[in-house]
Amino acid sequence: MKRIAFLLAVMVAAVAAYCAIPHYTDENLNYRVTYKWGFIQKQAGSANFMLRKTPEYYTARLTARTQPWADRIFQVRDTLNGRMRLGDMAPLVYDKVTHEKNDYRHDHLTYTYSGDVMTAKSRRLRYNKQGEPYYTDTTLVAKMPGTDMLSVYYLVRRLPFDTMKIGTIAHASIFSGKRIENLAVKYLGKEKVELNGKTYECYKINFSFSSERLKNSSAPMWAWISTEGARVPVKLVGELPIGQIQVLWNDPDGKY
Repeated sequence: MKRIAFLLAVMVAAVAAYCAIPHYTDENLNYRVTYKWGFIQKQAGSANFMLRKTPEYYTARLTARTQPWADRIFQVRDTLNGRMRLGDMAPLVYDKVTHEKNDYRHDHLTYTYSGDVMTAKSRRLRYNKQGEPYYTDTTLVAKMPGTDMLSVYYLVRRLPFDTMKIGTIAHASIFSGKRIENLAVKYLGKEKVELNGKTYECYKINFSFSSERLKNSSAPMWAWISTEGARVPVKLVGELPIGQIQVLWNDPDGKY
């Protein structure tokens, strides 16, 4: 569930550069995370995404937490903070604090650019079995486009869907604290989604992750992104061994 929640934290025509549509100022988006298995459907958590534009860069924050009943199964209290460039919204800083059950982790990445190559300096904080902190420093390098679990939210929303053919697969590098994975985004056309007492026309996409060692380093997921305005992600679905997780937008103008 944590991977799916992030991909709010979670989500180019093969992309060689970022697109320029749409333009963003400030936004505050709320989501509910629902567990679904057959006729069972219950809210398992919530997430909030906040974006602010300054004269120098964008700042973004994503928070995710599980409901009390879900805490007993797998507690999540995660915060992602980031900074992105004006214009192309490429990441400058990525900071991820994860607190899951008794596991506390902190990743901090800073990015630099040279031509079409991006470099991330990563510092990871972990604790050993004795509860003592230790740090790991790593340098990660990839060709653009590149993103992380926070800035990907805008990379996907800025894709030129209206000029993409159904079935087009686009690729980007996605950075974590210790490695780079390959993100593949497949455009599946337009589809209507009924939610919040409203019907949204959406771009439907499928995305999956792979690494050098694994063809699929996590289960594939599906997202529905509104075709109007700021292209808000309306719905995200990820399969679990039993059931699925759905991330649903709490439209302030809809019914919830």
